[in-house]
Amino acid sequence: MSRFVLGCYTDFTMLLIGTTIFFIGLCVGSFLNVVLFRTYEGQSVIVGRSKCRTCQRPLNVGDLIPVLSYIFLKGRCRGCHSVIAWQYPVVEIATGILFVLVYLKGSLSLDVSLEPQELLVLLIRDWVFVSYLIVIFVYDLRHMLIIDRFTIPAMIFAVIVNLWLGTIPLWSVLAGGFVLAFFFWMQFFSSKGTWVGGGDIRMGALMGLMLGLQQGLVALFLSYLLGALVSLFLLTTGKADRKTPIPFGTFLAVGTVIMLFAGKPILGWYLGLFG
Repeated sequence: MSRFVLGCYTDFTMLLIGTTIFFIGLCVGSFLNVVLFRTYEGQSVIVGRSKCRTCQRPLNVGDLIPVLSYIFLKGRCRGCHSVIAWQYPVVEIATGILFVLVYLKGSLSLDVSLEPQELLVLLIRDWVFVSYLIVIFVYDLRHMLIIDRFTIPAMIFAVIVNLWLGTIPLWSVLAGGFVLAFFFWMQFFSSKGTWVGGGDIRMGALMGLMLGLQQGLVALFLSYLLGALVSLFLLTTGKADRKTPIPFGTFLAVGTVIMLFAGKPILGWYLGLFG
């Protein structure tokens, strides 16, 4: 992709593009917040104006500027002065940063086998993947649920776009979805639903369909590793005990994002552990 980006633009232009992408990411993050809150509250994501969740006052344009409105309002509603959830700026900033990282990853890639239009689709694919993973991460962190409303559309998109691009062999995409879903289904079946839930099965399928078999398995390994480290930290600091439920979907989302950005080198390292 370097021939398509780095060879065509100066450093200043790259900075301008990166800044623009960051702003687009902030706006997408603002929309993801709408999706998260309205989905949980059973409201339409598309229909209806945004309102303060406490006093129901409709928000004006100035209240909807990503991050800046939160800063100017000092984290409180303009009308009732109730505290605005930290989730709003955090999700917006995280989405902006990840969107820029996706762009930089593509810009620094040495893959010259794809045509410019395919490179653009690859860029859009990863932005969409990241957006779905952010939603799954936050929703499971807050509500301990991985819902089909997020995972199933993401699975359909992953199959279609990976099939169209052909960067991951079709057998790997389908095998990844099946193997990772089966892995969680076996846990679900063995424990009668006490170890994992149905949402974890669909999340496993999504990981495999996004990454393919090999990278999906490594993402699974990283997710369990991160989950174990965080759980150990919470136990040793007394912030959790053995009965405290852990939103494992958050770790699955993080593991998948890591492999999206650094899949090949991490896969090489992982295979080296057994070589």
